[in-house]
Amino acid sequence: MTKHWFHSYLLQNYSKNRNFALDVGCAMRPYHDDYRCKYIGLDLPTRTYDNLKPDIFAEGSKLPFQDNAFDLLVSYAVIPYVTHIDQFLDEMYRVLEPNGVAIIIIMNLRGLALHPTTEFKNRYSSGILNQKLKEHKFKSIIRKNIKSLLWSKYYDRTSVYAYSVVSPIK
Repeated sequence: MTKHWFHSYLLQNYSKNRNFALDVGCAMRPYHDDYRCKYIGLDLPTRTYDNLKPDIFAEGSKLPFQDNAFDLLVSYAVIPYVTHIDQFLDEMYRVLEPNGVAIIIIMNLRGLALHPTTEFKNRYSSGILNQKLKEHKFKSIIRKNIKSLLWSKYYDRTSVYAYSVVSPIK
């Protein structure tokens, strides 16, 4: 997998000065070297892993962690596949500390259209993603970092990705 420079930037920037992160859907941890804090990688047990494996196998809709256990949560290319999206987002909210940050990167509608035979449970534009997160008590904080804001808008309009950087309202 080729790493995207902006994904690395987001992870490096938002994991700086954090204590403990959760990477939901970590797969083979392509962004492992970009974390600036300790983290746990979580993924489904049904995948095949060659290199770095997840620390924990579980579903995102039933996270095996205490409330407020993490101050950073990362989800890369997971949300389109999630069957129980409301439970998934509620679990993200539950395990994230009040001042925590969640970085969510998905394929936008343009990206999903490139895979016409794949069954996606959730087809979101960046606007729909942010509305869904708002329904689950998250607020966008991407405007606090002008570089993140500008590049996320640029890539949302010109590439296959949509970005959200949010914090829980607790």
